Amino acid sequence: MQTATAAFDLDKWEPQSEEKADNTEFARVAIAKTFTGEVEGTSTVEMLTAVTETGRAYVAFERFSVAVEGRKGSFVLHHSAGEAGYTLTILPGSGTGDLTGITGTAAIEQDSAGAHTFRLTYSLP
Repeated sequence: MQTATAAFDLDKWEPQSEEKADNTEFARVAIAKTFTGEVEGTSTVEMLTAVTETGRAYVAFERFSVAVEGRKGSFVLHHSAGEAGYTLTILPGSGTGDLTGITGTAAIEQDSAGAHTFRLTYSLP
């Protein structure tokens, strides 16, 4: 497995719909990001969230149009997060171009100043 790291900026965070049912607030959010570093390009995200007084969770699909260490293409990252933690996994079969066959996982970190770091752990055939 290889690792590629990039900084990213949130270009868009737009709630598309919000609803409250019983004790839970639901939202759908459209997000856009720009990546710089070993992952270079953009992504768009469709995210669904659910929040209660004592818990929160989300699921999202992020479509990347990027170069990973110079290899150009696209892939989809599946996000799933809740009280037990989170996973970011490349959707099998979603890679295109030079990223065809890509598999792996990712992690997102945010420092105290609010800067985001994206770390992709991946394998290519």
